[in-house]
Amino acid sequence: MDQTLTYRPIRANDFDQMHAVASDWGVVRQLDGWPWPQQPDFTRGRCKPYAGDGFVWAICHNDLLVGTVALTRGELGYFMHPTHAGRGIMSTAVDQAIETGFVDEGRALLTASTWIDNAASHHLLTKRGFVNYRSEYIRSKARGFPVMVRQYRLTRDTWDRLRTGAQ
Repeated sequence: MDQTLTYRPIRANDFDQMHAVASDWGVVRQLDGWPWPQQPDFTRGRCKPYAGDGFVWAICHNDLLVGTVALTRGELGYFMHPTHAGRGIMSTAVDQAIETGFVDEGRALLTASTWIDNAASHHLLTKRGFVNYRSEYIRSKARGFPVMVRQYRLTRDTWDRLRTGAQ
């Protein structure tokens, strides 16, 4: 992967690119809280800087928004258009978000969750040291029915140990 990734707050003029990502069923079915079929007003409501605890970044590759990565209230979340998969973009973005959460924000624990059928996210999280500590059924807004969710957590100590190679 070439090093042309940038991260910045989401803004109103991201609508077209954000809506293109959020209009892909393969993406939306893996998100909690996003409707299907996609609603332009819902996407517009997400196209603004996040004002809560944490951050939501646009992931830009060659100045094109290809997805987002977020750490809100200590919970990691992300999505990316599938045409950019397999290039290491999301792995790099997630690493940056984790590092920002632990170092810049001083958090001791991060959480994340995936639907049971999201093998790619399960792999991405466990490779970074996240541990599945609970699973439960939650209603998926896009799918319209309950789906098993894996919930994960990662401590700063585990992250530091994995990053430095210490045993």
